[in-house]
Amino acid sequence: MALDKDYTHRRLKTLWERDDFPILDIKGNKYVLFSDLHMGDGGGADDFFPNENTLETALEYYRSNGFKLILVGDVEDLWKFGLEEVRSRYFLTAYKAISAIGDQNVYRIFGNHDGDWDTPKVDPIKVMPVQLGIAREAIKMRDADGGVRILICHGHQGDIDSDRGTWISRPAVRFYRLVEPILKMFGWVKQPPAIKSQIIKSYEQIFYKWARDYGVLIICGHSHRAIFASRSHLEECMEDRGKAKAALRQPGLSKEQIKSIKEHIRKLKKDIREEKKRGRKITPVAGKAVPGPNYFNTGCGIYNDGITAIELTEQKIRLVKWNRRNPSTEGPNIVYGHKDLSTVLQQLKRKALGGSDSEVIRPGPSRDPLG
Repeated sequence: MALDKDYTHRRLKTLWERDDFPILDIKGNKYVLFSDLHMGDGGGADDFFPNENTLETALEYYRSNGFKLILVGDVEDLWKFGLEEVRSRYFLTAYKAISAIGDQNVYRIFGNHDGDWDTPKVDPIKVMPVQLGIAREAIKMRDADGGVRILICHGHQGDIDSDRGTWISRPAVRFYRLVEPILKMFGWVKQPPAIKSQIIKSYEQIFYKWARDYGVLIICGHSHRAIFASRSHLEECMEDRGKAKAALRQPGLSKEQIKSIKEHIRKLKKDIREEKKRGRKITPVAGKAVPGPNYFNTGCGIYNDGITAIELTEQKIRLVKWNRRNPSTEGPNIVYGHKDLSTVLQQLKRKALGGSDSEVIRPGPSRDPLG
């Protein structure tokens, strides 16, 4: 994945300043965001179908709990498959679970693999088959104070292969579809697990810097790397270990408190060893500076052990995981990260207004009030 930094920033700036995208209200609503399902025909080249039941379970939970659904691009893999192939395979399963949430509660953003949705088509996510669907390239969100502070887009903007070079990438992927089942059969190709700590590469750094400079909370997909609040799980573990060690030095602790803290440190050390053993060299998005909570990534729906998603409510933002084996009907199996959303947005607002943050902040678009 190679990005042109300047071009990416120009593309994101254009999205942020456009006034023809939907603006959704956080206040009084609940949203769940899935991306990169890459639904196919159910055959050997379809990376999604092992997680079909997982998605159905998750969507039923969110429907019954009053969530609205935002599909953040690459729902169908139209680089590999025709729309009718996908529709035929998933019409009574995944599409049915999506449409059950209701036309007024489902929003579609197009990505690079399903960019065909930038023009009207008969959309399988619609309750009424005669209705035409059209996706937007982005959606914005208004916080409880009335300020527009969240941008949601697929994240392929500026990607040389997926944005500028689709004329060669798309036929290459369509050819790869023919050999992929054989490669999978011999174990030469397989999807990764929804690992706790994703490798932060230049992609994340480029998107983070734009969001930081504009004082925006940006939520993407595309990279298939689930990221919460601009930080990896490994970074969080290392910081928590430092705090726990400092707490252990405090005077007046009881034996029970000491035992509890030491057990917590042991668990953190185990996580850190596992992450390092996997060879994940973390390059922080903000260098040596403490990153702001500007960049979030939903992950994807084709991990070999489940699906990740981001939940947004007026109170919380969470990165969650639904396991492939025995997905819980009571909610996500794992919560990788959670923060108070109002606190996060207030922090971004202070930075945009030239607060105490040491990094240089440019103002957002003039049409965007700061609440």
